[in-house]
Amino acid sequence: MKAKFWLSLSLLLICGVASAQTRKWHVPTYKCLVFGKSNKDEVKRTFGEPAWYGNPEDEYDNPDKNFISYEYENVGGFEGRTVVIMKTRSGVVTDISLHPPYQKPLPLKQALEVYGSEYVERESALGPCSTAKVIRSFKRPERREHPFFLVYPKKGMYIAVDENNNAREIVYMRRCP
Repeated sequence: MKAKFWLSLSLLLICGVASAQTRKWHVPTYKCLVFGKSNKDEVKRTFGEPAWYGNPEDEYDNPDKNFISYEYENVGGFEGRTVVIMKTRSGVVTDISLHPPYQKPLPLKQALEVYGSEYVERESALGPCSTAKVIRSFKRPERREHPFFLVYPKKGMYIAVDENNNAREIVYMRRCP
C-alpha cells in the first residue's frame, strides 16, 4: 500500500514538473534573429530595407516612441506582411509578427503542420499571455470568441486563430508578460 502511494505521488510530481516546464517561455529565434540580442543591422541583413518603418501604435492608435517597427512584404519565405519590433534606443529585436494576406488566408491545419501540436490553447478574453491567477479565475464563455490563441511557450510564440479557423497572425515574442 505504501509503495503504491509513493509511486503515485512520484508520478504526480514528475507530471507536475513536466507540465510546468512545457509552459516556461523560451526566447525565440526567427530566421537567425535572436530576440533580445539581434539588432536592426542584423534585421536589414536578413530581410533588406523595410517597405515602411516608424513607431508602432498602441491599442489607442498612439505612436509608441520606445519602439521602432520595420515592415516587410513577402520576406524570409513567408507570404504576407512581416513586422519586426525593436527597442528605439538599442535597436534590439523584441517581437516579430507574421500576417498572412486576407486574400490568401493561412488555414490553421497548415499552420499546425509547420508549428506542431505542443501548444496551450487560450481563450480570446484571456489573451495569449495571461497570468496563472487570471487563468484560474476565468469563466469560460458559452460560445467561443475569436480570435483565440494557440500559445507555444517552448517556441516563444503564439498563433491567433480567427472565426474561419485561419491563422490571423503568428507572433514571436521575447517574453510573454
